[in-house]
Amino acid sequence: MRGVTKHESRADKVARMEREVDEEEVIERISNGAFAQDIISELGIGWRVWGLWLDNREGRRREVEQARENAAHFFASRAVNTAQGATTENVNVARLQVDTDKWVAGRFNDMYDTRQRDVSVSINVGDLHAQAMELLRDVTQNDVIDHED
Repeated sequence: MRGVTKHESRADKVARMEREVDEEEVIERISNGAFAQDIISELGIGWRVWGLWLDNREGRRREVEQARENAAHFFASRAVNTAQGATTENVNVARLQVDTDKWVAGRFNDMYDTRQRDVSVSINVGDLHAQAMELLRDVTQNDVIDHED
């Protein structure tokens, strides 16, 4: 992949990318674990031009997103291999590498996201009171059982 010059307009950079960048190679590299930041640096472009290029052809952004989802398998596999290959001498470095690869895999594909999910439950006491009153509406004095200790 050849970089674009810095003095070109954004539109010119996108047009040059369309002519010179092998889209299949970019998608394949991302699927194999390459980060977009590294590809962007190699091309000599910024994030804005990258986004314009992704949107310049219908479906390209989705293909790159799918490539990232596939890359998650690479990072998850690498995390497992690193953990299994850890020794007492490199256990701390291996732990950091595993944690980083797990984080990347989770960011790229939800199936690897191991973060604990927060569950929120809201209870409206007024609604509960109204429901209880509705249930007790038909209860008569004869239906109540008194109990003394």
